[in-house]
Amino acid sequence: MSDLRMPDINMVMEAGRLTRDPELQFIANGTALCKLGLAVSRKYKTKEGSPKEETLFVNVTVWGKSAEWVNGHIKKGYPVMVQGRLTSNEWEDKTTGQKRTAIEITADRVQQLNWDNLNGDSSSGSQGEIGEPSQEDDIPF
Repeated sequence: MSDLRMPDINMVMEAGRLTRDPELQFIANGTALCKLGLAVSRKYKTKEGSPKEETLFVNVTVWGKSAEWVNGHIKKGYPVMVQGRLTSNEWEDKTTGQKRTAIEITADRVQQLNWDNLNGDSSSGSQGEIGEPSQEDDIPF
């Protein structure tokens, strides 16, 4: 078994809604850091056939220009898709002195899933209508 080669893959993709407004910070060297909360739900039926829903709450960290974009374009309740990798944070609880660990997503990409408010304008069409000509637009063909 020692000659078995297995790739190390750490990739995650989640789609859900933001649980709070993005929190933008800048670290000492000037790099932007944005923290998000993401709620990801799964609906299913129990053995008895009754509908059930479970929700997973995930912390997300976004860095650099992406962090600045996220802070300016999405808000609490917006649906987003997050691609990235799982990371582990460790710290010591100040009140109990116990070692704590949390798993979160470090995002490589955050994609807004609704087209409303894409440019910060709530009057711009509904989902899927951005960039489509209206009936009044003069179509050249």
